[in-house]
Amino acid sequence: MRTDWLSFLTWMNTMKLPQENQSRTSLNNTTKQNEAPSGSGAQPQFQTGHSSGAPPSNTAPYNCIDPNLTKILRCSIDSLYLSYSGNLYEKWNKKFQLLKIMAQSEDEMEKSQAQVALGRHLFELMGKGDGRFPYVLQDGALRISLSKPEALSMPLSYAQLSSESLTFSDVEPLEADLRFVINTIGNVTDEPKISRVDLCIDFITNEPLEGINDNAWVSRAHLINRYSNKRTFSGWVIGSGGAMSARLYDKTLEIRKSKKDYLRDIWKSEGWDEKQTVWRLEFQFRREVLKQLNIVSIPDLLANLNNLWNYATHDWLRLTIPNSKDETQTRWPNHPLWDVLSDAPWEYDELIKLKRTHLTRPPSRESLFVNGLGGITSFMALEGITDLGEGFGEFLNQAHIYHDQQERFKGYRFGTYIETKVRQKGRKFNTLNNIGRDDAEIKQHARDYRKEKDGE
Repeated sequence: MRTDWLSFLTWMNTMKLPQENQSRTSLNNTTKQNEAPSGSGAQPQFQTGHSSGAPPSNTAPYNCIDPNLTKILRCSIDSLYLSYSGNLYEKWNKKFQLLKIMAQSEDEMEKSQAQVALGRHLFELMGKGDGRFPYVLQDGALRISLSKPEALSMPLSYAQLSSESLTFSDVEPLEADLRFVINTIGNVTDEPKISRVDLCIDFITNEPLEGINDNAWVSRAHLINRYSNKRTFSGWVIGSGGAMSARLYDKTLEIRKSKKDYLRDIWKSEGWDEKQTVWRLEFQFRREVLKQLNIVSIPDLLANLNNLWNYATHDWLRLTIPNSKDETQTRWPNHPLWDVLSDAPWEYDELIKLKRTHLTRPPSRESLFVNGLGGITSFMALEGITDLGEGFGEFLNQAHIYHDQQERFKGYRFGTYIETKVRQKGRKFNTLNNIGRDDAEIKQHARDYRKEKDGE
């Protein structure tokens, strides 16, 4: 029987739970899965405070912790996945079929036109589907996977709100924007359901995390993986592949690869000195766990962010100070760092500091103005040119000659080649609308492409 968490919280305020109901499953006594199977009677439940195993003296209010030791920079909904029931309209099904063929074309100019303009969005239609969803639309704010009309057992859409859009905008307007897009291309029959949500906090600390042993983690999960990058500790993943999982990792290292440079400005505004490592603690909740916690809709989620975080950091996972003389892990005290992280402020209205939504996916400034100059500077060095203006001019002159003479670019003179590449990148970055052909031309191209592919 599913627990009504509101009744549960009220009951907890008036009664003291028996010790056996409060104790947390130890690391050595976990179920085969990361969460108890449905119907087992061991469903996850919200708690209002720390586990009874951790002495109250180990719990310090956030504002009592030395900010020079550990400081929380931000709390955020990092990812949100929603599913919509309904059916794709047949006219859009046919259009997406044709555009997907264009996205797979070897003709680069044709491929650049595999785009869909919906509302204020200019989506790239991907050449590959997503599992059982044949069509995928993507821009800087949304990734929308769509099923075919005849797939009655499938939801109409499975959509992700991007991490950046959730950083800078409220969930409700983002979902309203997404719903407008979904309603345009299909018949939506119900309110969106949450399929997955990721909550995270970014923090800086002087605690030597690399010195923490794996046995300090007390969790309902049985998989604990430790990672390093070039022999430098980079973090843990706990409960990988389960209905619920956690990651604690070096976020400054990760954004060097992901190029999420917008985070740097947010961190700096909260006191980051640009030198310290920023760590991220992130919990992923999948539908199975969310349903057991009675979180199905967006209002459910926004009203229970603090409860979700409490459940994750008090009941599902703890970082402790192991006691070799006590085999009962639930009695091990919390690590002081964990007290700060578990008490992070999770009032939704206070999470959002800025208001903007980027619908585009531009490259980073570093990619454009550092990496992008690599070819020019190499050419100038080869030619013995040091003046930038002279270098650019001679580079363009020789590029013209090269492209116009190369047989592999036959039919693509330099100007056409440049335009094709620009339109390709404009499609990828969601910045340039290449849509210019009517449906009749698209259909003819699709027929020609299929004939060529089939060897007719």
